[in-house]
Amino acid sequence: MPLFLLLLLLVANARAADPTIFQPPHEHPRLYLRTRDLPDVRQRMTNPVLQPVWQELQSEAKHNTQVRLELDALRYLLDHDDALGRRTIADTLALVQRTHAQESRKIGRMMDTAAMVYDWCYPLLTDLEKQVFIKQLLDMAKNLECGYPPDKGSFVIGHPSEWMIERDMLSAGVAIFDEFPEMYSLAAGRFFSSHLPARNWFYPGHAHHQGTGYADARFVADMYPLFIFDRMGAGNIYNPEQQFVPYEYIYEHRPDGQYMRHGDGQNWPAYFGPLLCASYYHDGYLYANYLEKPGKPYPVVFAFLTKDPGDTEPIPDYKIYEFLWRDPNLKPKPLTDLPLSHYSAFPFGWMVARTGWGADSVIADMRVNIVNFSGHQHQDGGSFELYYKGPLTLHTGVYQGVNGGFGSPHHGNYYKRTIAHNSLLIYDPQEKFPGNRANDGGQKLTNNWREPLVLEDLLKGDFKTGEVLGEGWGPDAKSPLYTYLKGNLTRAYSAKVSQVQRSFVFLNLVRKDVPAALVVLDRVVASNPAFTKYWLLHSINEPVVEGNTTAISLPNSKLINTTLLPAADNARIEKVGGPGKEFWVFGKNYPNAENPPDPEAGAWRIELAPKQPAATDLFLNVLQVMDPGQTPLPAEKIESQQLTGVHIADRVVLFNPAGTRTDQPVSFVSRGNGTLHYLLADLAPGTWKIGRSGRTVEVSAETGTAYFEGPAGSYTLSR
Repeated sequence: MPLFLLLLLLVANARAADPTIFQPPHEHPRLYLRTRDLPDVRQRMTNPVLQPVWQELQSEAKHNTQVRLELDALRYLLDHDDALGRRTIADTLALVQRTHAQESRKIGRMMDTAAMVYDWCYPLLTDLEKQVFIKQLLDMAKNLECGYPPDKGSFVIGHPSEWMIERDMLSAGVAIFDEFPEMYSLAAGRFFSSHLPARNWFYPGHAHHQGTGYADARFVADMYPLFIFDRMGAGNIYNPEQQFVPYEYIYEHRPDGQYMRHGDGQNWPAYFGPLLCASYYHDGYLYANYLEKPGKPYPVVFAFLTKDPGDTEPIPDYKIYEFLWRDPNLKPKPLTDLPLSHYSAFPFGWMVARTGWGADSVIADMRVNIVNFSGHQHQDGGSFELYYKGPLTLHTGVYQGVNGGFGSPHHGNYYKRTIAHNSLLIYDPQEKFPGNRANDGGQKLTNNWREPLVLEDLLKGDFKTGEVLGEGWGPDAKSPLYTYLKGNLTRAYSAKVSQVQRSFVFLNLVRKDVPAALVVLDRVVASNPAFTKYWLLHSINEPVVEGNTTAISLPNSKLINTTLLPAADNARIEKVGGPGKEFWVFGKNYPNAENPPDPEAGAWRIELAPKQPAATDLFLNVLQVMDPGQTPLPAEKIESQQLTGVHIADRVVLFNPAGTRTDQPVSFVSRGNGTLHYLLADLAPGTWKIGRSGRTVEVSAETGTAYFEGPAGSYTLSR
């Protein structure tokens, strides 16, 4: 027996599979499908939904050896053509042996091909071929970024949290388990000890932390263990709240087919992950969102097949999995059945509110960031975006551009930083940021941008950046007139602040001239009154500032922001941007650009700041969206001894300027005609009596808000 084969057998026997981890069944096939699934596979070839996928695979197989080998192995399973099976085994070994030195993701995807052939053509393998396959798979595994054993990198947010363990090493381990249990023991052991606890911890928040560009890449990787273990008989190994993670995509899906942007990445669509999730959980809403614009997934992630000489286009690597796992009987459910507001709870604290699901929908994205996971998540606690027939306010900057991507000067000094978002800056000129990065006046770099390797690192590290102080919507749960979110952002900043709070109220005004408005109240207490506080608003085009109003225009819509606090005699609104200052950070520009240019990289912002230094400042802004040519509604400030807020249209929104929930009586006066809709925030939970009418209103601990209707006039609420 050759020495390398003897050594492999000795290692395999020395490292037996961990009996506490689910063990693959001792039969073949067991990777991605079982013998019981083969009649279904045959039917899928002619199913109206999956037949186009099968035809595309066959077409790709004519031009790509890797695809051909996977299909030939599947054909052997169905037809037991020994000649085809023997040829597939020989061709696979030849392909694997000549394509080792590649990028980690391509290595991993080649491991999948080898694993499919090993498992699906198993009855034809000789003992020598089995050992050659095992040696080749081991060699490939050792070249993966995660290492072998897989102990390198972050299993929460990094590359090792993706396919290389959750699909590639795990798939290979399943295939060769009987002869060499070590690889399965290492891959499954890493998954159950590191990947799974982190995901089951954040899944109940019904969102993903790695941004528009990378959330689907991370989430689709999580789908592979779901199907791998389920097909082997383990059932669902995840927290079933996983089903609702892609609902974030439903609510952030813009009428133009793009998504509200956050984190790294420009407009890389959520694609295969939600489709597999919809298929597994039989979720018609996720499927409906997929059908709205399936498009083509971004090639950076879904092009990991090794190209043959002459291949000119990237061949997507996911089609075989779609063919095997997509639910062809799933029917879409109308998104109009869903509530118009969606809250992503702990560890996120994100709210998305919409006025509808059609082309004229207004979308508001509001973020607290209870936990900032780092990685591709930005320092954007308290940020917001507004969309109406175009992106009126922006998450600015460029991820992959002519001046670099992740880690570039633009990325580290601007794009990922608070200054690139519609957030708050508190500028301490002496503040230092790790890595000699620019002082943008914004939030500290979470855990000094050191990634959490496992969940325990996340829990004990400096990743907690915020707290939700109130959230909810109403009065109708499905079509709310208001959506409320309040957050404490203090921990996101350094000791330069002693308190930072931001309250959002999105108002569906149910009007054609001004369909919606966003009210934003901020309370900022600096540790030094000399530190300047800045309220930021980013745009594509140059804003027009007149007095206390800022206008932002697009071809099909516009936004008018009215600044009510600081008062006009204490408010300074300055425009920053234009050529050479698009990504300006207090004296220096950090340029970057896409080719072709992306207008949503932004080029302008306003910086609203108080003229007079003070420890405590309040910002109260009312942002109205409308069509070009429309006139904004009057936004009247309301102030009393206990409350401050705004009256706009038939809505009155009031807050406690002290920032705390009060249990003391509150009074105010409103003016106007007809019935008004009142929303009072920052109230202690319990039953409050509306003195004017004698009615009562319940305030929950979750929201801290009271909603009621009535005429204009004097009101007192008391417990």
